[in-house]
Amino acid sequence: MNGPELQANIDALRELVQSKGWTILDEKEIQSGNQLLVTDGITRIPCSFFNSGKVLIQGKPGELQRQLKTWWDTRNGLSSEPVAQGAAQSSFVEIPATITAKNHTGKPRFGLDESGKGDYFGPLVIGAVFVNEQTEDRLITLGVRDSKLLSDNRMLELAEQIKAICPHFVVPIEPKRYNELYDRVKNLNRLLAWGHAWALESLLEKVSCNLAIVDKFGDESYLRTVLKEKGRQITVIQQTHAEADSAVAAASILARARFVQLLEQLSKKVGKTLPKGASDPSIVVIGRELVAEHGKDMLNEIAKLHFKTTDAILQS
Repeated sequence: MNGPELQANIDALRELVQSKGWTILDEKEIQSGNQLLVTDGITRIPCSFFNSGKVLIQGKPGELQRQLKTWWDTRNGLSSEPVAQGAAQSSFVEIPATITAKNHTGKPRFGLDESGKGDYFGPLVIGAVFVNEQTEDRLITLGVRDSKLLSDNRMLELAEQIKAICPHFVVPIEPKRYNELYDRVKNLNRLLAWGHAWALESLLEKVSCNLAIVDKFGDESYLRTVLKEKGRQITVIQQTHAEADSAVAAASILARARFVQLLEQLSKKVGKTLPKGASDPSIVVIGRELVAEHGKDMLNEIAKLHFKTTDAILQS
């Protein structure tokens, strides 16, 4: 699937959302694609569109997820009913909300996750949280889960509660610093590894622990290479869908909460609301307005310059 086809499918989903009276709470660029968070006012379903053509529908199975599946299958000329072995298969993949890769429940551990990786405007933020059996029970009672499934208001509330319960450390990498680092390493996964290592080592100064769970973002060797001696002495497990682990979910909430707060501060600084994500057409419009008012150097202060969005903004 090329770029225009990817955008066409995203635009089609937007039309579906509008026709159904649903809402897109968030939209962001992810590795090899884009993700939109759709809600019908009750359930929130992350819909990920990949350049490969695969569509990943996450969240709790139910009516909203069923309608999204039917829409995708119909759009691709496929039956939404079960198909016989060997028949054409839909690229729709259902992922339950309670994915459990490897269960570390009850074990003292660090959880790490990042936010802002797919957002053009704003910082990259890495959160690290320590949990044990007692604090994990409290997090579960609070309703801690993957930040993508929470509204901003609820997420900000939970972030304060998590900080009151758990040892934690948050690394915000402001856009200007982010761009300097990216220019140096030319690789997002290496930059992420550096930020995760910083967060993990800083939390190790507060708490002694021999296990860390990280949402997988690239080759494990990236993180292992940049960890200092103390960090290398603990077991670091990178796993996909790690937000199912309550420690990682808590870290994702702290990271996203700080991202939202810093994005709001940047919006006030420039006098315009800076959208989340990377594919919303308003991002290019706002970017061009800011460049016209303040010059192209302004983008270095508020955005991740290696995104293709920068070229779109500067084309005019």
